[in-house]
Amino acid sequence: MKRQASLSFMALLTAALVVPVGAAQAASTASILFSRTHTAPNGSTYTSLYRVKPSGQNVVPLTSAEAGTHYQPGSWSPSGSSVVYEHLRDGAPGRSQLFVVDRQGGSPHRITSGAYLHQQPSWGPGGMVAYIADRGNHNLCLAVVHADGQGQRDLFCPHIFDRPTEPMTLSTPQWTPSGKSVVFEAAAYEDDLDGPWISHVYRVNVTTASVVPLTEQDLSEQTALAVAPDTKQGIYAYMHGDDSMYRVNFATGTQTQLGIGSSPHYSPDSSKVAFDKGGQIFVMNADGSNVRAAIANPNPNAVYSVADWSWNGTRLLVNKVGENQRMQIVDLATGTATTVTDGTAAQDGWYHL
Repeated sequence: MKRQASLSFMALLTAALVVPVGAAQAASTASILFSRTHTAPNGSTYTSLYRVKPSGQNVVPLTSAEAGTHYQPGSWSPSGSSVVYEHLRDGAPGRSQLFVVDRQGGSPHRITSGAYLHQQPSWGPGGMVAYIADRGNHNLCLAVVHADGQGQRDLFCPHIFDRPTEPMTLSTPQWTPSGKSVVFEAAAYEDDLDGPWISHVYRVNVTTASVVPLTEQDLSEQTALAVAPDTKQGIYAYMHGDDSMYRVNFATGTQTQLGIGSSPHYSPDSSKVAFDKGGQIFVMNADGSNVRAAIANPNPNAVYSVADWSWNGTRLLVNKVGENQRMQIVDLATGTATTVTDGTAAQDGWYHL
C-alpha cells in the first residue's frame, strides 16, 4: 500500500511538471518581428527591424539602423529561421527590393531585382515568397520568388480600369492552407468620377499561374479586405475609419453586414476576429456575434491596433501608441495587457513554432 501511494504521488508530480510539446516549442522559439523608428540629426526619420521574445527578453537587431534607409517588415519563414522584408532608400522613389535575413541577424541577402517596388512579401511553403510588384503607371502584379533569389516571375497582373488619380491596389497575398495557391484582392474605384469601389478577389496557383476569380463586390467607398486563414471568407472594412464592416463568403459571394469597426484581423482558426474601434480593441465571433472589449483597463489617452493573434487564439499582440510606441500582449481571458518592449509589431509578426 505504501509503495502504491508513493507511485501515485510520483505520477501526480510528473503530470504536474509535464508541459505539452506544442506549448514548450511555442515558449522556446516564439519571437515577435517589430520595427523601431529613429530620428536623424536633420530631423528625418528612419527605421530598423528587430525580433524579441514575447517576454520582452533577447532583443536581436535584424537590420542596420542607417539614416535614409527604411525597412518594411514582411513575414517569417515557415520554420522561423529567417525573415523576408522590404528595403527602401530615401532619394530612390518607386524602387525597393526584398531581402532575407537569418533570425540571428547578420548579413542579409537580396532576393529580387528590377528598378521598381517589390512590396508586401508573404512567405509560403517550399521556400517560396509571394509579393506585389508595382512598376508604376497603374501596373501592379502578383509575383513570386524563391528565398534564394531564384525563379523571380510575375504570376498574374489584373487588368482593372481605374481612375487616373486613384490607381488600383493589391492586398498582401494570403497562402491557402494547402500551400499551393495564394488569395489576394485587386480593387479600385470604377473609372468614373462617381463610380463605386470594386473589389476583385482571386485565387492563383503559384506553380501553374492558373487564376480562379472568387468574388467581385461593389462598395460605396474604399475598403481593405482581411482574408481569413482558411481563405473561405473575408471582411471588408472602410479605410477612412470606423464604419460598418462586411463579411463576404467567397463560395457564394454573399455579403453580411457586421458591426462598426476597422482593421479586422482573423484568429488562426478563422473563428474569431479582432478589430479596432475608437482607438480600442474588440473581439467578436467571425459571424459578428459576441462582441466584447479585449482590454479591461485601456489607457484612454492611447490608441491601440491589432498586430496578431497567439497560435491558440487566447491572446492578442497589439500596438499601443501614446507618449511612445509600445507592443503589448493581451490575455483575452482576463483583459490584462502586458508590455513587451518599445516598438511597432509587424502585422502577423508573431512566430510561434
